[in-house]
Amino acid sequence: MRASVRWLLLGLCLVLATACATPSQAPPAISTPPADTATTPTPPKEEPKPVKARILAVGDLLMHLPLVNSSQLPGEQWDFKPLFEPVRPWIQGADFAIANLETTLTGRAYPWSGYPSFNTPQEFAGDVKAIGFDAVTHANNHSLDYAEYGLIETSNTLDRYGIPHTGTNRTPEEREKILVVDVAPSIKMALLAYTYGTNGVPLPQPWSVNMLDPERIPADIRRARSLPGVDLVAVALHFGIEYARQPSEEQEMYVKLSLEAGADIILGDHPHVIQRAETRQVTDTFGRDLRRGVIFSLGNFISNQETLYREAGLMLLIDVKKEKGQTTVESVSFVPTWVHPYKVGGAKKFRVVAVEKAMKDYEAKADPLLTAADYERLKDVWADTTVQASGSPDVKVWSVGRPMKL
Repeated sequence: MRASVRWLLLGLCLVLATACATPSQAPPAISTPPADTATTPTPPKEEPKPVKARILAVGDLLMHLPLVNSSQLPGEQWDFKPLFEPVRPWIQGADFAIANLETTLTGRAYPWSGYPSFNTPQEFAGDVKAIGFDAVTHANNHSLDYAEYGLIETSNTLDRYGIPHTGTNRTPEEREKILVVDVAPSIKMALLAYTYGTNGVPLPQPWSVNMLDPERIPADIRRARSLPGVDLVAVALHFGIEYARQPSEEQEMYVKLSLEAGADIILGDHPHVIQRAETRQVTDTFGRDLRRGVIFSLGNFISNQETLYREAGLMLLIDVKKEKGQTTVESVSFVPTWVHPYKVGGAKKFRVVAVEKAMKDYEAKADPLLTAADYERLKDVWADTTVQASGSPDVKVWSVGRPMKL
């Protein structure tokens, strides 16, 4: 009995001792050192990397009626792409491609026609775009072949097919608007175009066609150069003497005038034969001492004109570079071309070929459309164009084996 009481008292004491014990302390909090409030230095801003682009320009799309007839499909349909298929890789390989549209797209209100009043089916515009051209100039002596109606229809057609154009105007507001195109990411170019005349057809309105004017051209160039974001100014001049292989004094004057006003690129047309291409170092009215690219005449690109010099043409390549906010012409080169007439099933056809590639294809028996006579003509075109087009030592032939993309 006493033993039981002792064990009971012992258990009670243990319970009381536990209840009265001091609670254990929580572990001390770990202190976090204060954040470093010092400002992190901003790294210097990197200069944008240089941007390069290649501009391709060709001469007259002079659409004589045999070219139109050779492009007709059954049911009054048209396919003009075969005219340019052999040179498509160069046109599409450029960053931006320009041509001179020396015809009208007046539509079915008038018969299809070649010289002296050109009217080409409006589907031609879609095929020009499909083959790779990004813009056309339309200030030339055939702009008013169908008066104001033809001018308006041509511009409307180009708009419908999504082809930027310059040189003719439907309204006075359009005359004042300067065409600005994206040559490449971050490189914008203003494109202007002017002609010496319109084959004696009076201007329907004073602003209908951009005419050569020694006061207006420099003013337009300065205005284009001052537009926000414009890096380059290209000027297409339809001038000179037909079939003359050397520039006239008037051509020399307008080129000098345009370059000193701020143009970077001059694209000449009208003589229907090639005149020289060159680079020039010019200080312009903006104080820019830069290399410029000039060609006095690109010649025919597609036509039904005959004789060696009129069958020959070229694709002009102008390489430009934008670096530290300044865009300059780096180099000028060219690919000689030839309008090749041939027959399929007795029907006459036409196509533009790159001369160097066509010669190699004939030698390799890779092109059954080329004859021995064609090969001799190609050699003559090559011998002449490689000399005639090079107006300064740095203007070189572009080998067709080289890649087009920069």
